[in-house]
Amino acid sequence: MVASISIDIVRSTSLNTGDQIELVKQIRGFLDDLEIDYPGFWARIIRGDSIECFVPEYRFALRIAILIKLYLKKQVSPYECSDMLKRYGVRLSIGMGDIQYVSKADDFINGPAINLSGRNLDRISREGVYSAIEVDGASQSINNFLDSYLALISDLVDSYSAKQAEVVFYKFLGIKEKDIANHLGIKQSSVNIRSTSAQWGLLNTAINDFEQLDLERICG
Repeated sequence: MVASISIDIVRSTSLNTGDQIELVKQIRGFLDDLEIDYPGFWARIIRGDSIECFVPEYRFALRIAILIKLYLKKQVSPYECSDMLKRYGVRLSIGMGDIQYVSKADDFINGPAINLSGRNLDRISREGVYSAIEVDGASQSINNFLDSYLALISDLVDSYSAKQAEVVFYKFLGIKEKDIANHLGIKQSSVNIRSTSAQWGLLNTAINDFEQLDLERICG
């Protein structure tokens, strides 16, 4: 079982053209970094404001999706843009199942997982929802549980200020609070306050717990 993540940047057209171009450059750089951190991961930007990701180890799909969401929230903070973009950053959908063909060289992904994530992204866009997750072949009750799980996590991240998102983002990269403080030019106590108010421990536990789920066994 693998995973696909389909992502739309929320209200990207509220940015001026120069800022849109700069943001896409920044996103590409971050996606390149993820390819190093997660071997086999691959992502492409399509239509300027949409991202498709292939995640060979499905357990990491939620962590990667939240990292991208946090990255967007912190990056758009200095820009003049829609409050919706600053609050939500992205709309995302995770699909888990098989992939029939994936090739970075051919710039092509095909199979049940990408079909699920793409279809559900279109659905939640119409419904005004900001996250979805579905496992191919799973029962409705399992998919409903996972969808609620992701919704709660997304709601927590959506509530973050840009400063909270920034600190949590770096903590997810494994950077120590002292080093985060040095990087941001603030006191370590300020890093800790932002981390605590963002309920970092709860978010970290939730994502770690997801990674322990054996969905292949659960789904039979």
